[in-house]
Parts: sequence; structure tokens; C-alpha cells
Amino acid sequence: METFQDTHYTFLDSRKSFENESWIDSVTKIKYIKEIDEYLGKQFDTGDDEVKTWFLVKQNILPFLLCAMYALIVKIIGPAVMKNKKPLTLRRPMILFNLFLVVSYSIAMFEIFRNLPSLGVKGFCKGTAVQKGNVAYKLVSYLWFIYILKYIEFIDTMFFILRKKFNLISNLHVIHHTIVPIVGWILFRTERSGFQSIPVLLNGFVHIIMYSYYGLAAVGPSMKKYLWWKKYVTILQMVQFVFLLFFVAVIAPYTGCMLMKSSTVINIICGVMFFTLFYNFYYRNFNKNTKKVK
Repeated sequence: METFQDTHYTFLDSRKSFENESWIDSVTKIKYIKEIDEYLGKQFDTGDDEVKTWFLVKQNILPFLLCAMYALIVKIIGPAVMKNKKPLTLRRPMILFNLFLVVSYSIAMFEIFRNLPSLGVKGFCKGTAVQKGNVAYKLVSYLWFIYILKYIEFIDTMFFILRKKFNLISNLHVIHHTIVPIVGWILFRTERSGFQSIPVLLNGFVHIIMYSYYGLAAVGPSMKKYLWWKKYVTILQMVQFVFLLFFVAVIAPYTGCMLMKSSTVINIICGVMFFTLFYNFYYRNFNKNTKKVK
């Protein structure tokens, strides 16, 4: 005969099972998605055991789905929905959003700079276990925070859609927003050393400058005369990718620091691809010697 205690235990056990089986787990149970999910989990599994339990690092296919959904919405669904609607202004939300990103990147950068020296050369170069309370945990937490910001940055494209500024949703813009979170996921799932924090720091610095520009531009036409430095933001982006290539091709091998081959390949591919895309963007928009063919 079933007792109250047995029923109570069964209820608690079922509730725990329900809580553990989130909507993310339910999605990954679809046959083909589950197979891809398991494949990704096996292929990218050399990273720190603690870090691999964090949100949007633990999930294998979710980052890819989010980026695919982003690309679909901003290139097809969003413009179609806004086709017969009036554009929104959204100046205040854009200013606040860009301010949020500038402050967030600044805090993360400050904390990374503050904690990085405490990691030590060996821990930085060869890696150390990430455990709650130690320096590595603090450092990687802020790197993870920057990684999460890459998904939050999807919102800036939504502003373009709602304002019907479809010309700003360039292939460069969409590719950049789509690829970077995936690269971040791969690095978190495979890397153990702190060496990858160097390109992240450079990227964070660039984004502080970039979103400062966007925030000022959102104020309106009155700020236009103060935004003469727009092209230098693009130049800074290109310098970033030149440094990235130099970093993985020269600095990393020379120092002997631990760096996964997959990370090296991905960094080189992304460095070349994004440098080319930003250079083409710069040439089309800022090269005064470019002549229009009549």
C-alpha cells in the first residue's frame, strides 16, 4: 500500500526531473537535432570541466540555433514584417542600449586586466583548473560575460529593422554577429589556457570605441560634426584582425603556450575573412579615390 511518504518522495523526484528537463533539453530530443547535438558535444570537449557547465557553453546546438535564427530574422522575417509599417525612431532606447554595452565591456575589461597578472605565467600559458573562488574562475567568468554580450548585441540589428534602416544590415554586419558567438562557444569548449584572453581584450577595447560611436550617433544630426572619426573605427577593426593573425601565427608558437590546433585554424580563418570584409567595407565607404563607373 502506498504511503504518504512514498507519494511525497515520488512528487519531489518527479519535480526534480521536470526541472532538469528544460525546454532546451526537449528541443535536443528531436532525432536529427539530437544527433548533431551529440556530435558537437564529442568533437568539442577538451575544455575545462567547470566552464563546460556554464550557460551557452554547456548547450551544444543552442548557440548555433540562436545564430541561425538571428540571421533568418534580420535578413528575411524582420524586413518582411516591417515592409508596410512606419519606421520607429527609438533614439532613447538606442542610446541606453549602447551605453549599457560600453559600461559592460568597460567593467569586464577592467576586471580581466585586474585579475590576469594574478594568474601567473604558468597558469596563463599552460592553463589551470577553474574552481569557484580562485583567480582563474574570476577571469574566465568575465570572459564568459563578454561571450554572452555577443548574443545581446543581436539587439542592435533589431533596431535597424524597426527603424527600417535595411541598408545597414549588410552581409558584413550579419556575418560578424553570426560567426563570433560560434567562435566563442568553440573556444570555451576546447581551450584551457588563459592565452585566448589577449584577443578578447583587444576585441573588448574595439567594442568600447565602436559602441561609443553608435551611442553618440543615436543622439541625432546634432552630433554628426563630432563623428569625423567613423572611419578610424573600421581601421581599428582591421588592426584587431592583423594582431589576431600575428598572435596565433607568431606569438603563440614562439612562447610555447598551450593552444589547441582547432583554435589556431579558426582564428586564422576568421582573421583573414573578417580583415577582408572590413577592408572591402572601408574601400567602398571611405576611399576618396574610388571612382564611380558611369
